[in-house]
Amino acid sequence: MHRLLALSLLLLALPGHADEALRAEGQRLYLDGLRADGSPLEGRRPGGEVLRGRDLACAQCHRRSGMGTIEGVVVVPPVTGAVLFAPGRAPAGHAPRRAAGVALLDHGFRTRPAYDAPRLARALREGMGAGDVPLDPLMPRYTLNERELAALQAWLEELGKGPVPGVGSTALHLATVITPDADPRQRDAMREVLQHCIAGRSPPPGSGRRTWVLEEWTLSGPPQGWRAQLEARMHRQPAFALVSGIGREWAPVHEFCEAEGVPCLFPNTDLPGPAPRASVYLWPGLALEGAVLARHLLEQAPVPKRIIQVFDPADAGRAGASALRTALIDQPVTVLDQTFHGPLDETAWRKLLPAMEAGDVLMLWLGAADLARLPGRLEAAPPTARVFVSGTLAGLERVADARSIPPPWRSVLHVIYPFDAPEARLSRMVFNLGSWMSAQGLSLARDTERTQGNTHTACEITALALYTLGERYSRDYLLELVEDSYAGATASAFPRFTLGPGQRFGSKGAYLMRVETDGRLSVDGEWIVP
Repeated sequence: MHRLLALSLLLLALPGHADEALRAEGQRLYLDGLRADGSPLEGRRPGGEVLRGRDLACAQCHRRSGMGTIEGVVVVPPVTGAVLFAPGRAPAGHAPRRAAGVALLDHGFRTRPAYDAPRLARALREGMGAGDVPLDPLMPRYTLNERELAALQAWLEELGKGPVPGVGSTALHLATVITPDADPRQRDAMREVLQHCIAGRSPPPGSGRRTWVLEEWTLSGPPQGWRAQLEARMHRQPAFALVSGIGREWAPVHEFCEAEGVPCLFPNTDLPGPAPRASVYLWPGLALEGAVLARHLLEQAPVPKRIIQVFDPADAGRAGASALRTALIDQPVTVLDQTFHGPLDETAWRKLLPAMEAGDVLMLWLGAADLARLPGRLEAAPPTARVFVSGTLAGLERVADARSIPPPWRSVLHVIYPFDAPEARLSRMVFNLGSWMSAQGLSLARDTERTQGNTHTACEITALALYTLGERYSRDYLLELVEDSYAGATASAFPRFTLGPGQRFGSKGAYLMRVETDGRLSVDGEWIVP
C-alpha cells in the first residue's frame, strides 16, 4: 500500500503528469467554475454581487469550444490558445469603411498585444486587457490563487489545439448511421436526400477548402453489437461528425456519440437518448408525446383520476408510457399500465381493457394494425371517456388509416401529433423542398416526405455550420454553430423548430388532433409545449 502511494506521488511529480493534472484543474475551472477541491470559484462583476460556481464558469460566455459568441451588441472574443497568446488581429479580408474626420475604434481584442502569464492574471483578477483597455463589465473579476491561474492558462493553451478526428489534409469526413431496424423505404429516402445534399453543398475541389466526404455506416445484428461496430468504423476512418441517419432503436448510437464526443446531428429516430450533449435531435421522440398528454390532462377540469395506457414493453411506445407516468408521479392521478406482447386481436383486446368509468382516460401506444383491430363495440370505453393515440406510432395521416379504426372509437379519439398538420406540412415541403428534389431527379412522396424533409433539414443546418466553421475545426464549435443555424429547418416536419445555447431538441411540442367523419385529421387546440 505504501509503495503504491509512493509510486503515485512520484508519477504526479513527473512533468508530463503534473502538466496533465494542472490542465484537468483548469478544465474544471473553465467548464464548471469549480476549484480542485470541489469548492465554487468566486468573483464579481463591477458594481455587482459576488458570483459563485457555474455562474462564473468561462464556458458560460466563451462557450465550451473557447470560440466565443455574439449576443446583440456584445462580442465575446475567442480565448483558444492560438488566439489568446498571439497578438490580436482583424479577420481575414476585414476592410472597415473610413470617412474623413472619423477615427476607427476597433474592438480591443483585435488590436491588443499577445497575452502572457502576467497579462492573463491581470485580466482575470482586475479586468484589464492586454492592451491596457478595461474589459467589458460583463467579464467577471475572479478571485484566483497562483495555482489556479496557472491551471487556467494551461487549459487555455490546450484549448483548440491538436489534430481533430475526421479532418484530413484535403477532405472533411462525415458519416451517417443506418440501423438494421430502419424501415427500408424510409431508409432509402433518407439516403437519397442526404447523399445529394452533401454532394451539392460540399466545397468543390480546388476551392481552397476541404471537400466533404460522406460515408455510410450500416450496422447489423442485434443492438448489443452496434457500439463495437461504430467504434471499429471510427477507428478505421474517423468522422468529424455524424449527419442525419435513421433507426428505430437508437440508444447504442447515442451512447457512442456521447462517449466519443462526436457531434451526431438530427438522426431520424423516435427514441433519442437521454441528456444529450454531443447529439442534437429533431425532437425528443415519443417521450414528448407522453409529456404533452400529461400537460393537457392537468390543464383540464376535472383532472382525470385514472389513466389506462396500453403498450408493448418491447416496442417504442414504452418511451411515451414512461414519460407520461413520470410527468404525473406527483399528481393525484392513478396510471394503470396494461401491457401486451405481439399483435392484438379482438379477443386479446377484450381481455386487455379493464372496465372503464366515466372520466377515465385511455392512452393507446399502438400502431395502425393494432388500432384497426379494436373491439367493434365500445363496451370498455363509454362515450364520456377520453381516448388518445400516438400519432407517431399510429401513422394516421392517410384517410384509409383513420377509416380503418372502428367507427364507435373514431368519435372519441384524439391523436397526439408532434408534427405540423398534414396538409400544411406537405404544402411547405412542396414549396421549400420540391424544386430542389426535382432538380436532383428525386420525388417527394407522401409516405416518405417527413423523412425527406427532416433529412434535408439536417443537411442544410450542418452545411451552414460547416461553412461558418471555416478552417477552425472543433467538434464543440460545430455544435455551437449548429445551435445558431436552425434557420435551415424550412423543410422539417415541424411547425416550430428552434435551437439555442445548450439546446438539443429542435421541436418541443405537439398538437392534439381529432378524426373527422371523412377520416381526415384536424387540429384541435393550440400547439402544446410541456
